[in-house]
Amino acid sequence: MQEVVLHISKYNNNEIIITDDKFNIIFQNSKYITDKTQYTLFDIADCFLNENIRINIENFKNSEKNHLYLKLIMNDNNDIQNIPVDLHITKIRNKKNKIKGYSVIIQDITQEVKNKIQKETFIDIISHDLKNPMRANIQILELIMNNKFGKVENRLKTVLEELLNSCKFMTYMADNLLIKYKNEIDLYELQKEEYSIVDLIKERCNKLMKILDKKNQTIELAVKGDIQPVKMDKDEITKVINNLIINASEQSAKNAKIYINIENDTENISVSFIDYGYNQHNENLSGIFEEYLTCSNKFRKVGFSLELYNCRKIIEAHDGHIYASNVENGTSITFCLPL
Repeated sequence: MQEVVLHISKYNNNEIIITDDKFNIIFQNSKYITDKTQYTLFDIADCFLNENIRINIENFKNSEKNHLYLKLIMNDNNDIQNIPVDLHITKIRNKKNKIKGYSVIIQDITQEVKNKIQKETFIDIISHDLKNPMRANIQILELIMNNKFGKVENRLKTVLEELLNSCKFMTYMADNLLIKYKNEIDLYELQKEEYSIVDLIKERCNKLMKILDKKNQTIELAVKGDIQPVKMDKDEITKVINNLIINASEQSAKNAKIYINIENDTENISVSFIDYGYNQHNENLSGIFEEYLTCSNKFRKVGFSLELYNCRKIIEAHDGHIYASNVENGTSITFCLPL
């Protein structure tokens, strides 16, 4: 085993340690920890700044678990710096399932931490440096178009309307990018409270009517039964509803009607958004919620295609699920939330 591990250790930068069943070290490749006075895994534990690591290892030893994973800070006395690491300890068993020893892998995650900081900086740029000026532009344009600074002639109003829609689209894209990167670096925390999904959908339909008016589209809302309030993050579910209404509008022709059906059973509430644009190919439906995938063949839409991907991530964060299916001459997207 030592010969095998020695060959493996030549081709990676991880610290690899093999101990016996009492944590005495029988092999160590000394990638990071070069002090030869360490004889047991508990001696290695003294290299970390984190408290309770010995207790964690001892509890793992006496537990039924086969693997222990910890994020730690290692002190490198040679460079006088602290290094973030992942520590993996796995039990080695024989054919009779008896523990014969432990394998330990210590992985330097400094670059991973740096990448996380860069993503957090990127999120700050989207949140403040990009979105705030866009919101200001939207508010100013709406004031001008509402004749707050004097009457605006129709030709100029048409130009301003296009500019306003562009600003709203940029804000919409920024929101979707923000959701994606929050998911990737674990900044995504739900603030749940009980709220009526019916009231929320009615509110969003009214807010988005201007988008539908461009294609002379309408929405028909059908509520089946007594719909109970749902415990949810209102802001995040609002983003899902916005994305699904806009998606249905994009997939539908002029003068089309978009249907939203709401119903519940004893365990879940389901909301379906049905457009009668065209049927998706079945192979497209299976991956419609994947990152960067677009199925908008009719409109040749080019973009990040994050809308449906973000819908899936938000719904799954609520312990729900979302799926797409073909209906006659159209597509239905349904999300379900637990009651």
